[in-house]
Amino acid sequence: MMKTLADLLSQQYSSLPQRTLHTGECQTASKKRCSLCFAGKIDYPTELKYKQQAITEFLNSLKIGVPIRPLIASPQGRTYRTVSKRKAFLVNRQFSLGLIGVDDDTLKNFPMTIGQCVIEPRVHAEVYRTMQEYLQKKEHLSLAEEFNYVVVKGNDTESAVIFNMNHFSSSNRKEINHLSKHLTHKVKNIAGIFVFVDEERSRYYLPGTPKKGNQTNFRPLTKIFGKEKLFHKVGNTKFLHAPLSFSQTNHSILEPFVTTAKTFLSLNKEDVLYDLYCGYGLFSLTLASDVRKVIGIELARTSINDAIDNVRINKITNAKFIPADITAETLRKYLKPETTNLKFLLDPPRSGTLPDVIEMIGEQKPEKVLHIFCNSDIIEKELKRWSKSGYAPAAVQPFDMFPGTTEIEVMILLQRAK
Repeated sequence: MMKTLADLLSQQYSSLPQRTLHTGECQTASKKRCSLCFAGKIDYPTELKYKQQAITEFLNSLKIGVPIRPLIASPQGRTYRTVSKRKAFLVNRQFSLGLIGVDDDTLKNFPMTIGQCVIEPRVHAEVYRTMQEYLQKKEHLSLAEEFNYVVVKGNDTESAVIFNMNHFSSSNRKEINHLSKHLTHKVKNIAGIFVFVDEERSRYYLPGTPKKGNQTNFRPLTKIFGKEKLFHKVGNTKFLHAPLSFSQTNHSILEPFVTTAKTFLSLNKEDVLYDLYCGYGLFSLTLASDVRKVIGIELARTSINDAIDNVRINKITNAKFIPADITAETLRKYLKPETTNLKFLLDPPRSGTLPDVIEMIGEQKPEKVLHIFCNSDIIEKELKRWSKSGYAPAAVQPFDMFPGTTEIEVMILLQRAK
């Protein structure tokens, strides 16, 4: 049985000695080490050395048919992660915010309160520490009972905090406002604070909004303080995105990410580029100046709204965004058969593309297609579908998008087979 990338990386790292930790780093107050990622065990230079070998072995095992390019390292090997979460625990009337412990089969969903997770920016730890100290006080116990998760998005320059609560109304609005003021006083550079309501106390930290017919006027996200959206730049392109919009976990690697996409696709002013699963327009807008027209399609309406706003702030005139699921039917509706100089970029979720999407793209006979994978386990399956649709890999570029973990991002350029 072929080994997964996670298997190979775990095997590579298992024999390495554990690095010395600073006080509070990747461990609890009782010095219990966090084992949820490898950053607490090894430093980034060591990780890179072994990761390159494992990635090359794994991708070669898929028999892709082209040389595997060297792994592009993350400019920030640690403190890079722009999204983090902590689950709220209330045990014996004692509140804590913790990672969910998974390294002891006798304990389920036990809190592991870490002083500083080294793959997260320092502001994230400051938020969790400040909130835990506040909600641990007896006078705030009733408010603490309403919390499901706390989520932080952003970095040390600008962050948003989301309180995932099972109840929010006029009855506890005053308490939330007081907590918000306390948090922004203690922790600098918080751009916005929001409440996300999850009455079901879902196991997910930001579950979907209510189903049709259920509380049609219900608003799951309410701003308590500050800005509606976070800001960042990739090269000269400016981006705003709402807290619920998907955003890449590692902003430090985005410039080589989009530059490689541009190079692989060999974009020119005659091209029409379809950017599928476009989010708030990362590829669409950074590549718009290189093509005649770019069309982004994305299911999440929040992300499409952000993309439209980003078109305006960047004064881009050749980009169009469509809110729709990526299905064969959608593509049939929006693709024009007579279009020439057609190119595609796909950056789908971990589950991959829906049935017939790859096949529908193949029917359009685009010159080049760039398929980006954030789940290495589905590469082989998806490439078989591309092969049946008449396309073969022409280049493969792995990126270390998620240092400290067993996950990578892989960019594969596909061209029509001769």
